[in-house]
Amino acid sequence: MFGKQKQEMMVYVIMGFLEAGKTSLIRDLLVDELFDDKSKTLILVCEEGEEEYPQALLDQTHAACEYIEDEESFNGKVIEKFLKKHRPDRIIIEYNGMWSTKHIPEMYDFLEDICFDREVYFQTIDVVNDETFLLYTRNMPSMMVEHYKVSEMVIVNRCTVENTNKNAIRGSVKAVNPRAQIVYESEDDAFYEMKDEMPFDVKADIIDIKEDDFGLWYVDMIDHQSVYDGKTLHLTGRIQKTRGLEKGYVVFGRHAMTCCADDVQFIGFLCKADDWSDFANGSYVTITARLEFKFRKEYGEEGPVFYAEEVVAAQKPKEELVYFN
Repeated sequence: MFGKQKQEMMVYVIMGFLEAGKTSLIRDLLVDELFDDKSKTLILVCEEGEEEYPQALLDQTHAACEYIEDEESFNGKVIEKFLKKHRPDRIIIEYNGMWSTKHIPEMYDFLEDICFDREVYFQTIDVVNDETFLLYTRNMPSMMVEHYKVSEMVIVNRCTVENTNKNAIRGSVKAVNPRAQIVYESEDDAFYEMKDEMPFDVKADIIDIKEDDFGLWYVDMIDHQSVYDGKTLHLTGRIQKTRGLEKGYVVFGRHAMTCCADDVQFIGFLCKADDWSDFANGSYVTITARLEFKFRKEYGEEGPVFYAEEVVAAQKPKEELVYFN
């Protein structure tokens, strides 16, 4: 009938490397009250780990499981065959962490086309094993970054009070995807009582950000805007006198490496001062400035703007690149 509302088709993409905990998460989802609606679930498994899906569990939860053995077979024709076979109400994709993430938006476009009578919604979740987080970060940083970029949520499991570095994890994720939600899971109740500790005092009249802490501050500022809104900070960075900015404004920031040497970029914010004529474009300065979050056309949304109370020339930092972990 004209004007009839389309039914939803939820597609959950669960990413992560082998033994990250993807299968365990999906098994928990199947018995969660969110899924307790007798709707049919199709699970597309793109790798076989240590955990499996018992037939009794599939029968109990109205689920069916199909396996896709190689990356080439993760395509529209193969998945369309499974959709016609099972007629699912929702789909869970246990995605192979070694495959390119480019297939995920491609699959979204394909499902939108063939499920024209449904409203398709994707949720992408990256599952990380904290026991191997540092190993993968060091050895496969590009692949880790690609996972973070497309994820709406990152679940870090097997966390412990002794070994989990929340600042390192948060820095790695938020540097490339500030909107990603991070969820930590641990069998130790004491872990959830841990507070994020910053190497600077956010309650000080002037928050002093040391050169080596710029990355940690940046991530925390993006994640907790209300903590810094209206506060005065003291920090060092580089200025860029960009054309088209209003009089009195420059871009203030640092060059950062989010992944590897080929992935260096300048992270900067608008900064207003009475006069920048004493400072050359590209020079380092130390500012004492009030930070406010305002809508600016340069950002296209609300973002951080510094209002400098003092600007002095500064030496180039010993380590010019900012790191987030």
